[in-house]
Amino acid sequence: MRTLIFNKNGTLHLLDKVNKQKEEVDNIISYLDCPVELEKGITFETFFNHIIKCKDTLNLIFRETMKNSSIDNFIEEWDLPPTRPLAKDKGIQYLKAYKIFDYIELNDKKDFIDIRIDFDGFGCDDQLYNLEFIPLNDLKPIPMVVEENISIYRTVSNIKGEELFFKGNSFVLLFELIGTIVYIVTIHNNPKGRKSAKEKFIQIIGNTNIIDMLEKQKEAAVEIQNFEEAAQLKKILDRLQNGFTNE
Repeated sequence: MRTLIFNKNGTLHLLDKVNKQKEEVDNIISYLDCPVELEKGITFETFFNHIIKCKDTLNLIFRETMKNSSIDNFIEEWDLPPTRPLAKDKGIQYLKAYKIFDYIELNDKKDFIDIRIDFDGFGCDDQLYNLEFIPLNDLKPIPMVVEENISIYRTVSNIKGEELFFKGNSFVLLFELIGTIVYIVTIHNNPKGRKSAKEKFIQIIGNTNIIDMLEKQKEAAVEIQNFEEAAQLKKILDRLQNGFTNE
């Protein structure tokens, strides 16, 4: 299987890692099942422009992922310039896509494995930033990387917390990467819906002890073996415990 390389200048190449030969290609659609490699220093703007170019086809492929939304709902926002420059030593320094392997061990041996691609902003000290509330145009100048390592976490039923079980090399397929990104971008349907959800979220955080509440919900979900909900709650907690906007 060849690797699809996204270059800083906006071009695409297929790399055969056996014979090291490269072939230039003009779009991403035929290579969704290829592993992804990003040239060092590439920005989110350069990467996402390839999605915009093929948005009509991707709207069909990822229709279930985006539910009632579509990439078209964000075109007007995408065409705007960033409202802030990339700040050195403050806020998000880079965007990272990485593969997570969660192994939830249960007493009755009906264990559950959740394998997913996460896509987050990272600060100077590797603090995590949730991207779902950030305007798409403000992500443009931020460098983007795809992590080749996979982290395997082990969660034991009735024991609070988790432990890093294993780390190793892996790869991310373009289909996985685009699916994760468009899910995060379109989760609130459109920019207006995202702004409303953000305001409600800030209000909830200010009025409730949401961290403890979500931790209890995650533990309860594990107890009743609702592992999909437990995995989603874990993702929310990871981001809340660090930071969820680039402010």
